[in-house]
Order: sequence, then C-alpha cells, then structure tokens
Amino acid sequence: MAFEDPSKRQKLLDDHMRLVRCIKQFGCDHLKCNTNSRRPEGTTPEDLKQMAITMNELGKRVSAEGLKFSVHPHMWTQLENRREIDTIAETTDRRHVNFVLDTGHITMAGMDPVALAKKLGQRVIEYHFKDTKKDDRGGTKNVPSPTRDMMNDPYFYPMGEGGVDFPALVAYLKSINWRGHLNVELDTSPWRPPKESARITANYIRNTLKIEL
Repeated sequence: MAFEDPSKRQKLLDDHMRLVRCIKQFGCDHLKCNTNSRRPEGTTPEDLKQMAITMNELGKRVSAEGLKFSVHPHMWTQLENRREIDTIAETTDRRHVNFVLDTGHITMAGMDPVALAKKLGQRVIEYHFKDTKKDDRGGTKNVPSPTRDMMNDPYFYPMGEGGVDFPALVAYLKSINWRGHLNVELDTSPWRPPKESARITANYIRNTLKIEL
C-alpha cells in the first residue's frame, strides 16, 4: 500500500499483480486498493508524485489483464482530502486509474460526496454508501481520529440520517447513465441491533432512493 515510496514500487506491483491474477479466476472485474497509513505530516507533493507514478504503472498492468484498477480515498490514509484526490485524478491516466468513493469517508474527511462524484464522473467504478449525521452535511469541519470510539461516539449511521445527500447523488448517477458497483456499508450499529440498522437502511434504499435490492 506504500504507493508513495519508490523503493517499494516493484514489490507493490508484483504483489498486486499476483492478487489480480487470483481474483481474475473468480470473475472479479476490478481491483480496489487503499493507500498507506497517513503520517503525522500528511501527504507531501512528492508523495503524490510518486503515488501517481506507481498507480499509472499498476493501472496499465491491471488493464492488460482485462480488469480495472481503482484507488480508494479513505480517512487516515495518504489519500484523504480533496487536494490529494484532485492531484491524483489530474496526474494519472484516466484509462487505467479509477476511483472507489465511500460517501461516509468522503463526508467525514471534509468533502461533499456529490460534488466529488460530479468531478470524477465515470472514473468512479464503485461506491460505498454510508451515512453520517446531518451536522456533517457537505463535509465535516472536524475529521475524526482513528481512535475515536465509534460505539459510544459514532459518526456513521444507517442510511437516511441526512449527512449524505443520497437522492442528489443517485439522481446524478442516473443522469450520466452510470453503471458500476453500489455497496452498502455500516461500520457499527450503536443503540440498536445490527439487523435493525440494516432494516432502516434497506427501507430507505427502496422507499426513498427507489432502488430495488
């Protein structure tokens, strides 16, 4: 996952291509990768330069195998905020480097997932649908620490809490005739059994978003 470290580039490429050849046997159509754990100093311009080089090379090799390569922006990693995502989008080859967007992580990292979806368009090949508090609509002002207790102080909720504008996002995806993977996630289920959280989310998807499950 150390895309920013050129000394580890060859091993990263070799390891990921072994993974590609493995998942290809199961009919997978893309490889999703996170980036390295975020350092205290954050991600530097040089880090982003090296990340783009490695992602371009890995993307070309994955494409040659008939699959797509996608990178997953995530809180507490080297690819967390809008500046970093925009830089990677602009310095990588759109034919070979795609994105996976998690609406919850995008929001809690301070971004509006609808705006980012419109920026990246068809380069997003997978979405993770996850909601947050209404107060975080459009992007939080306080990025949570990875040590925050999500059971007692949660920031992800069943869909429909209001932090993510899912109707607007789904309307945009329909407008561009988007086709890809929609995964629904809920990291924790405080205050209610997980099955109840799943029921709330399923009802929201069916009744509000009008998406059949």
